[in-house]
Amino acid sequence: MDLTSILINTVLGAGGGYLGNMLKQNGLGMIGNLVAGGAGGNILPAIIGAVAPTLLGGGDSSNMIVSAITALVGGSAGSLLGGLFKKAA
Repeated sequence: MDLTSILINTVLGAGGGYLGNMLKQNGLGMIGNLVAGGAGGNILPAIIGAVAPTLLGGGDSSNMIVSAITALVGGSAGSLLGGLFKKAA
């Protein structure tokens, strides 16, 4: 991964974390949701890239759209999982 894709995934993941917070209040606060979303936005594409490299492998526009959607979903999941861990503790 290059620095540009990491930055894009972080921004999209933070947006996904914010959207995840809007769907379900999880008590992490604004900064917590952005950080958890940014982490999730980088982790999920990395996992999918390792499991199914052809899905995110190329540089054409269709793979970039899939990567952006994956980062948004990963950001939402990171935010929601962070809220679950906070409630469990």
